[in-house]
Amino acid sequence: MATKILGIDASTNSIAFCLMHDSKPVKWGEVIFHGSNVYERILDAKHKVHSLRERLNYDTICIEAAVSVKSVATGLKMAYMFGAIMGELMYDDTEIVEVHPLKWQGFIGNNNFTKAEKQAVKDEFPGKSEAWYKNKVRELRKQKTIKFASTLGVETENDNVADAVGIAWWGSNE
Repeated sequence: MATKILGIDASTNSIAFCLMHDSKPVKWGEVIFHGSNVYERILDAKHKVHSLRERLNYDTICIEAAVSVKSVATGLKMAYMFGAIMGELMYDDTEIVEVHPLKWQGFIGNNNFTKAEKQAVKDEFPGKSEAWYKNKVRELRKQKTIKFASTLGVETENDNVADAVGIAWWGSNE
């Protein structure tokens, strides 16, 4: 069984990570990529992730699976970035586990809101648009993940880092 899990929440702009050893978080953070376009950010990511890999000791990488996006162009950019990130993180014997967001979120007790929970938000904040309610629910779920991370000793207000903690926790326990 793997004991050194690296949880990754990646995007075209950053990589959030959490390294767990024996189900305890030992290092976490977020690395921001810079560049005026995705190709410049890929090059920046390549250098920064390589440096990050040198400072971490892991045997398994758990990465959040990319979910469907509305734009094909955005999906391609995400694929480029994920490829660059994984290419730098992988060793010959590294196990890679992809986890769907709903799977790790459910594992930490942060399932999608039920119809009743969504209605409770509408009752608490009447007269808002559907888009507002959707964003509010999303924000509440982010806060729930941040609160979960704090139960493991990771004090952060960064929802990307909290996601990486949840992903690593899932990987450490599944």
